[in-house]
Amino acid sequence: MWKTIKYNLIILLVLIVLIEIILQFFPVPDPYENAKKNMFYPPIGNMYIESQFDPNTKFEFATEEGLLGFDNYKEKTNFTVNNVGFRGDELKMPKPDTEYRIFAIGGSSTESLYVDDADVWTQVLQENLNRDNYQNKIVKVYNAGKSGDNIQDHVAMLSHRIIHLQPDEVIVFCGINDVTRLMLDNNPLKFNVTEKVDTEVSFGKMLGVFLYEFQIPRRLYYAFKSEADALETIEIQSNYKKKVKKTQARPVENQLPTTDYGNYANKLKTLIGICQANDIKLIFATQVVTWDTEEEALQNWHWMTSRGGIRYNAKMLQQKVDSINDITVNESVKLSIPVFKTDSIIPKTSAYLYDDCHFNPAGNKKMGDELATFIKTLNQ
Repeated sequence: MWKTIKYNLIILLVLIVLIEIILQFFPVPDPYENAKKNMFYPPIGNMYIESQFDPNTKFEFATEEGLLGFDNYKEKTNFTVNNVGFRGDELKMPKPDTEYRIFAIGGSSTESLYVDDADVWTQVLQENLNRDNYQNKIVKVYNAGKSGDNIQDHVAMLSHRIIHLQPDEVIVFCGINDVTRLMLDNNPLKFNVTEKVDTEVSFGKMLGVFLYEFQIPRRLYYAFKSEADALETIEIQSNYKKKVKKTQARPVENQLPTTDYGNYANKLKTLIGICQANDIKLIFATQVVTWDTEEEALQNWHWMTSRGGIRYNAKMLQQKVDSINDITVNESVKLSIPVFKTDSIIPKTSAYLYDDCHFNPAGNKKMGDELATFIKTLNQ
């Protein structure tokens, strides 16, 4: 009996080791990578910018079947990050005299995670401007978009990561993530609300550090992660159907939290001030959101109406976005900053968007081309 158990345990151990070795060739990210970085020493490298890519990072993404506008798309898409952590060509310092340098700052609508490098709207913009020899220089457009970033993150990105890279022009595409933050964030000034105390690292944490170094525990985490984690997680294979299903299973809340737009307006002025002080051209782009669409195909792909564990009324959320866009326009007019009105220029149809606010490949093409026309018109 004991020999049989021992024999079976040895076989099981060998199988686990073999599976782990095989899975190392198809790795998934450590779900607690950031926590591990900060577990044993103070987080000094990322104090002012909440999100960023490591330089020279490369990903391959894929989209699920049926995602609107991706029917004829490639099986896998390339997402590459350059030597300074932005999507785009290699960035040279000091800036060559022959280069006209543009940065696009925003959230996931700028980042365009599941769209190939060649098709993302910042690349389309770059190619379009270069065809017309814009500014009589070689135009380089760098994509500094990051999923989930809001205007507070945009200020940090501009002031701490981009200013010293000698931009000639900056495009800020903001709005939808600010609706969530303004409704649900009770700490807009980012005070440290957690008391800092010296604590010993528990055995449980140490065990987690060890286990999540291996692929099998990581996959078990992703297989059994909570509902909230599933809605916020970005995966190599898009999982929008899962996000939609979880959102639609929740009851609709028609009472939205009160929104104070003052912080958003002040951050707009901060961005304007930074650019004016550094002699940088600035363009704001309003946010296009499909929460008021009558197209059923798009309605069936809405998932971002769930925020903070609550599913809100889509058309009421749209009113919040419209208010954000109005503030962007009004504050820009006061200080003579041009605004690309994405919400009226890009039709809210499945020809250009695949869910609440994200462009499909055709939408990226239209965004890039329309924005190029807008920029060239400003400089005629």
